[in-house]
Amino acid sequence: MEAVLNELMASYRDEIVDITKSLISYPSVYEDSNNVNEPFGKPINDALNAILAIASDMGFTVCNYDGYVGTIQWGSTGRQIGILSHIDVVPAGEGWTYPPFTGTEVNGRLYGRGAVDDKGPMVAALFAMKAIKESQLPVKNHIRHIIGTDEESGMRCLKYYLDREEAPWGGFSPDAEFPVIHAEKGILRFEVVDNWERHKSSNGITLLELNGGTRVNVVPSQASAVLSVSDKARKTILKKLDEYEFKEKINLRWDNEKLLLTSCGQSAHSSQPWRGENAINLLIGFISTLPLTHDGPAIFLNKLTMFTDGYRGEALGVCCEDQLSGVLTLSLGITRINEESGQASIEIRYPIHASKEVILKTLEVACAEQQLEFNIFQDKTHLYLPERDPLIQILLHAYQEVTGRTEGPVVIGGGTYCRALNNFAAYGPVFPGQQELAHQADEYISVDELILSGQIYAQALYSLLNY
Repeated sequence: MEAVLNELMASYRDEIVDITKSLISYPSVYEDSNNVNEPFGKPINDALNAILAIASDMGFTVCNYDGYVGTIQWGSTGRQIGILSHIDVVPAGEGWTYPPFTGTEVNGRLYGRGAVDDKGPMVAALFAMKAIKESQLPVKNHIRHIIGTDEESGMRCLKYYLDREEAPWGGFSPDAEFPVIHAEKGILRFEVVDNWERHKSSNGITLLELNGGTRVNVVPSQASAVLSVSDKARKTILKKLDEYEFKEKINLRWDNEKLLLTSCGQSAHSSQPWRGENAINLLIGFISTLPLTHDGPAIFLNKLTMFTDGYRGEALGVCCEDQLSGVLTLSLGITRINEESGQASIEIRYPIHASKEVILKTLEVACAEQQLEFNIFQDKTHLYLPERDPLIQILLHAYQEVTGRTEGPVVIGGGTYCRALNNFAAYGPVFPGQQELAHQADEYISVDELILSGQIYAQALYSLLNY
């Protein structure tokens, strides 16, 4: 272990915190854009330009690939060692104690959207590059830090880059967990759609609209619905709510004959839906107990119940697991129902050894039986590197050497840039036993662990630069 790298990273502590705070202040959430120089919206483009300016001031060579990707490079000899990080973040959502786009430091924690996913780790990796550069230690390879802008919404940024540049020899992405990720589950994202003729409200209980969720890869924390309710049916609503298992999660507000229902859950990363509480599932669970008018919205809502029965896909018949990567997970991320149509976006993350073809066929049959239009909009093959793979061993050794810990490689349900390239593995910043806070309210990273992550990255990069 090169002690000088640890010492340099420790000396950068205040700079790392300040720069991470400044980047968190950019609300770099995807926006539709017609500007060819800002393909994913102005906030993301501004954040990308900010990190490139910071890196340029450090003396690195930077390049902006038309707003899709930014690169930060040191050196040009030997193999190209890559770092894959991203500047975009998911929407803030509700339930924050601290402002999501300020960067608030409290009790040794840095709060804000992107603190852990992925702005804090990106900055730590950048300073790891700086430490190696300033240490003047001998190396034979060079580094290119590739910063994406669309990781949370489809990874179109990386495709754009790889259509124009050769992929690095290998490297890591500071966008998951330690010690090192050697496998990632497969990911299927799809939507179901239905349309119907609009009907007038009856004298009973009629569902008019339902809305919930912002991103398919985020467990929704809030959902709302509007119902038309006759005077005679009000008692039925109150009785059913009193009987509902999760009644404390449902709020009612009357507006003459209209009833506004809202549900409050807990956001989480969709790869770990058990860490959250799906507000759409809560709301559909309650509304499905009501004697609704048998029209399009009610029928569509009833069809969606096959996606709201937990997170293992048992009602769909896709539940499966393997010893390596665990259980299949399912998350209903977005739902939109109005008086003429309905749409829902769902994500499945399936085990390494599961058959994608069998899962797809099961989904197709289930949707056909319910007369739902079924469209896949994202299909990401799993990633797998053997535990004894040289890259995995180099990254694992750096982690163990810096921390003194002995844990081995792990598997995640999350999906990183690594599956789009050969010889890449996700690597930190979340430590074993630490709660995964990506995509949740009050996302934060411990400052001590941010610096420790940077020290690990510096040692790993130094080893890769001499491999």
